[in-house]
Amino acid sequence: MRKLFLLFDTLRYLKWQQICFRLVRVLIKPKVTESFKGPKPKLSKTWENLPLYDNKIDSQLKACFLNHTKKLDLPADWNNESPSKLWVYNLHYFEDLLSDNAEEKHKFHLQLLNCWVDQNPFGCGNGWEPYPTSLRIVNILKAWLGGLELDEKMVSSVYAQASFLSNDLERHLLGNHYFVNLKALLFAGVIFENTRWLSVAEKGLLTEIPEQILEDGANFELSPMYHSIILVDMLDMFNLSRAYPTQVSGKLVNLLEYYIPKMLAFMETMTHPDGGVSFFNDSADGIAPAKAKIESYAEILYFKTDRLDLSKTKIIDNANSGYLCATVAGNKLIFDASPVGPDYIPGHAHADTLSFELSIGAQRVFVNSGTSEYGLSPKRLNQRKTVSHNTVEVDGKDSSQVWSGFRVANRAEIISRHTEQKNDRSIELIAAHDGYKSLFGGCIHTRKLMFSGNKLIVSDSLQGTFKYAKLRFYFHPDLMISLEENLLRIEGADFILHSNLKGKDAALVDSFWHPEFGVEVPNKMLLLDFNKNQLDIQFAWSKN
Repeated sequence: MRKLFLLFDTLRYLKWQQICFRLVRVLIKPKVTESFKGPKPKLSKTWENLPLYDNKIDSQLKACFLNHTKKLDLPADWNNESPSKLWVYNLHYFEDLLSDNAEEKHKFHLQLLNCWVDQNPFGCGNGWEPYPTSLRIVNILKAWLGGLELDEKMVSSVYAQASFLSNDLERHLLGNHYFVNLKALLFAGVIFENTRWLSVAEKGLLTEIPEQILEDGANFELSPMYHSIILVDMLDMFNLSRAYPTQVSGKLVNLLEYYIPKMLAFMETMTHPDGGVSFFNDSADGIAPAKAKIESYAEILYFKTDRLDLSKTKIIDNANSGYLCATVAGNKLIFDASPVGPDYIPGHAHADTLSFELSIGAQRVFVNSGTSEYGLSPKRLNQRKTVSHNTVEVDGKDSSQVWSGFRVANRAEIISRHTEQKNDRSIELIAAHDGYKSLFGGCIHTRKLMFSGNKLIVSDSLQGTFKYAKLRFYFHPDLMISLEENLLRIEGADFILHSNLKGKDAALVDSFWHPEFGVEVPNKMLLLDFNKNQLDIQFAWSKN
């Protein structure tokens, strides 16, 4: 019965078209409806080629995805979902075509591509699902634009893949999957001069770009990692429009030019001083291209990132996405005062409302637990739960009802948020959510963060009825941490942080941090119990 309620509370947020197109996919199977008849695609000389990815596979067929390496046994491994389906997806993406030393591997890449064509019949297996098909089409065409010579067999295969995809768009999912479907059709439509694909792609993108990119520049799924991925997609499409200026509409180019600077600014806001992503909502390092590579790509296309001056006291209020960022004296605080995500596609959402991350100088101090895997495992579910984030858990419940691998039933809503710069070295951020009250008849959680050059005060209050509540702080594994007689001491590379926890129920607990898929690093977590409706914790640091 509980699962039925969860399912109802999940499905009621969907768009009608998601339900309709899911039924369509059951009744109508996609197929190749067009075949390549020439002429050979025209190669643009103005495409800007920039390697974006680390090496994924070598000439001995040793492949490494998601930090798991194995020697490929083909054709079996094209559809061997061990260690995971996502690993197999990565094999079919062919991102290695765009790796740092791709030019030295052209012969090997062509052999592997031909192997794929011969061993993956039309419509069969993981590689023909629309998401990996979309990424593979774009990666092959980008590699061709960058100098990889494709024979007629491969050109015909890419054309057939695009035809198949055009009949299998993920309108039942929408979000980032549908976005990359449209991007792939745009690339194929432009390069092969297929007006049907081009029309479908442009019509869809003219709707989806303003839908999926918020006015503050954030991707609407509110995951910093997916934001970076979609930003690369936007840059790719702009690059394509410069390479084939007569084939991409001015309306689409205008949208790209409008949103790309905003997206670059948001990425700057949500990135830690060490250059890595913040760990909110299914974010992990090692999936999207690194921030420095994205910025280099943008600069080649004449988009410039305005750097945050961390030495200045500043509040960045991303009002559309909800994320708040504060900088004081070289330190950076990122606060999740955001909704769960788009109502109809919250699959990458975590129950992390009002969590935060903090870097002191270049070193991360407070970190959310991260994401190490997808799927239906208990570990995946636990990483999405409130207990894995720097926030308050009430009565053993999650602030939003995350379940299964990518489901969310009832969701916490932000009911208030406020920012104030007190002076040149002090900032106050306040937000409240109703997750525990609206879902469980309990209480409202309000969090106040008072942030200065050498101090962070975290004040949490619970208004309403609850039996018990717990507050968790997760620390970066590089820190030296001790708790003796309720005195917390944290030593970083160039600072020492203290917190006096006398009179509070506090414990230092062994835990794990998951900065990348397939990675689990031991760290420490500070656990505190609420004795009253309010709990105030002060952290102060000094240079050592």
